[in-house]
Amino acid sequence: MIRSLCALTTALPVFAASPDFREDIQPILESHCVRCHSESKVKGGLRMDTYEKMMEGGDTADAIVPGKPEESELLIRVHLRPIDEGVMPDEGQMLKHEELELLDSWVKTGALWPKGVTLTERKPAKPKRVAMPTKAPESNFEAAEMLDDLLKRENADTGVVTTETITDTAFLRRSTIDLIGRIPTMKEVREFEKWGADRRIKLIDKLSNHPRFADRWTIFMSDMLRIRSNVTGGNQLLAYIHGSINQEKPYDEVVRELISASGRANSNPAVGYILGDDAAPMELAAATSQIFMGVRIGCAQCHDHPFDDWAQEDFYDLAAFFGKTKQVQSRRQNGSIYTTEGDKMTVLWPPEDKAEPEKRKPVEPKFPFQVNDFKSKPEYIKRFEAIKVIREKKITKDDGSASLDALLDAVEPNVGRPSDPVLEEAKKESRKLDVHGELYRASELRKQLADLITDPRNDYFARAFVNRVWAELIGRGFVEPLDNFSDYNGMHHPSTLDFLAQEFIASGYDFRTLVRIITHSDAYRRSPLPADTSLELREKSEKNFSAAPARRMIGEVLYDSIVVAGHLEDFKWPKGANNKEVSREIRVATGEFTIVKNEGAAAPAMMGEKKISMRNDGYDLESSLQIDFSSVLSSEEQTELISMRRMSDEQIKAQEMAAMKMEEERKVMKYKTETITETIDDNPRFDSAMRMATPAPPAHFLRVFGQPSREGLGEFRDEASSLRQQLMMLNGRMTHEASRVGTLEPLHRLLKKDQDLAIDWAYQEILTRLPTSEEKSDARVIVNKSANGMADLRWALLNSNEFRFIP
Repeated sequence: MIRSLCALTTALPVFAASPDFREDIQPILESHCVRCHSESKVKGGLRMDTYEKMMEGGDTADAIVPGKPEESELLIRVHLRPIDEGVMPDEGQMLKHEELELLDSWVKTGALWPKGVTLTERKPAKPKRVAMPTKAPESNFEAAEMLDDLLKRENADTGVVTTETITDTAFLRRSTIDLIGRIPTMKEVREFEKWGADRRIKLIDKLSNHPRFADRWTIFMSDMLRIRSNVTGGNQLLAYIHGSINQEKPYDEVVRELISASGRANSNPAVGYILGDDAAPMELAAATSQIFMGVRIGCAQCHDHPFDDWAQEDFYDLAAFFGKTKQVQSRRQNGSIYTTEGDKMTVLWPPEDKAEPEKRKPVEPKFPFQVNDFKSKPEYIKRFEAIKVIREKKITKDDGSASLDALLDAVEPNVGRPSDPVLEEAKKESRKLDVHGELYRASELRKQLADLITDPRNDYFARAFVNRVWAELIGRGFVEPLDNFSDYNGMHHPSTLDFLAQEFIASGYDFRTLVRIITHSDAYRRSPLPADTSLELREKSEKNFSAAPARRMIGEVLYDSIVVAGHLEDFKWPKGANNKEVSREIRVATGEFTIVKNEGAAAPAMMGEKKISMRNDGYDLESSLQIDFSSVLSSEEQTELISMRRMSDEQIKAQEMAAMKMEEERKVMKYKTETITETIDDNPRFDSAMRMATPAPPAHFLRVFGQPSREGLGEFRDEASSLRQQLMMLNGRMTHEASRVGTLEPLHRLLKKDQDLAIDWAYQEILTRLPTSEEKSDARVIVNKSANGMADLRWALLNSNEFRFIP
């Protein structure tokens, strides 16, 4: 890797003379390096605040070797990719292309440093702002127009290229993929073509109300919240998020419920968020700040934040809001896990490595984030409060739940007899009871925190979510990484971000309104730059949202798009049309037993208890366990069924080892292997990836195409291409089955009548466009080449970059 990096550095263009240190080099080093490499903080044994200290190098290598960029550790590391180990800087913005060129040239020409110059840390310059709109938009479309105007004014004098907007058919494909997670069907293409000039507005309205909208955006929220089906409450939390999007529950309400929930996941599914981190105060403080406010305060858990202004005490103040929360497992056999609130504060200051136990005291919770203190209430908050009043009236009107007193009254006769004294005493006692009793105590501290975070005066909250949604739809955020809002991490187009955040608040934190505003904008409709555009101009234009970056479908969307393109959501052959005989080996019990001693080499005992075991190639890499959201939320007790809580390979191995340890010898059934032949109907169908247990196993299609493990904070989808992806598309069963032309498909009938129309149909079904004359000519050759020619054409289209990438 270093050899290739050296080739990269020497291949970069250099300046005729050494760059000016004060004008060109000092700003780069002070903005990106000195914070972690100065007298106050010496990371890796390297200081860079003076020339002498920099030339001493770090713990592992020389930072700078004058005249030799390829031997300078600093240059090697700044050229690494963000995902590479040892990349510099390891937090905040990566160096720009021109900054890398300047550093290379500076080292190559001798790394000249004026005598007596000492570097001091500098924060990035505040981004310029432009005047915000003075009137409230009357519609989502007008809000989108205001957004475009703000972007245009913020892009003035930047030298970017603004591309044209995409065609109607490209817009149909892009918005369908983005909003409901699959390519459009032929029926939807035909319907769109019949609409009038307002077809784009009509399409966004239809898609944002589509049943699949909740499916697609549950995937987005699952990544953000790190939802995992194989942890306690994972599936219930997944179902809760899906239901909240379906019911159009305001985002601030969802977050308040997630942060403050207590109890069991089956009765209060929002508690899955707290259970996901085992109700641990430190983990929850870091996650809550980073997920809901885009602030990485978790880096201050062990010491003051190394890359920001957060002190360790700030982190402990925040963690104290979770300091009384407990995770408890019921004492019943296979007892459920729940959360409740204790009386004792478990977050203590100073940290245990800085004070004796008797000197550590309970922390009083404090909200370390600054909220706006307006002299006069802004218009967008007035609009938010008006919507809130309307919603509260509706909730009061619709609330038909009976109080405990009312339920007791229903037992009492209503014919004038005197009240039963026992019943009256029960009413008195009921008023003292928590609805869930003392078992699931509500958390006042977490409720306070939830209210503080979702307060419309807290800019972090709305900005963080808007930034994520914008990046999902546009391809990059106003702040990158998406969860790192900091004075040391540059923000682009702050006025546009603030406008969108304020409109999101004013809508009552309505998720669909936010999506509609963005997708109505010209910023969303921009086309990509031509392939021959220079790298520098491409980066600048995409960074300023004046041209669309290349975006590949996420794994779940690609999966469902293959299913839709190949008519695999239902059977596409008549029953019995594809019957074929297959042979496979099975293990069959002989009825005899043997004694197995646990000497380490024996097979796990649990394997011997299975009556029949079939040989196979492991789990299916293109299918997985399906989740019925409604049944998850309606089940009264959590069960340990595999479909509800899939164990990891490590957990399974641990159980096997435990079973082996428990018994030194065991009576085990003997088996023999037999080959059987059976007839199967080779007529597969595939379910939607949107309802699979998540995340999928490591080698599954979804994981190969970038689905994250959701184990840690700051983990985003891997968008890089790989050989495994190509092999899965080229050789995978799903692509093969999608290519085959079933006799129940419209294309099968059309192919017999008119080959050219059939080719047009195949292109429109898979690429949402008609073929060019040259493409049609090539397609005829492929179709006529063999009896499966149309299947070959479809296979080629499914494996094209055009299919996988969003237009």
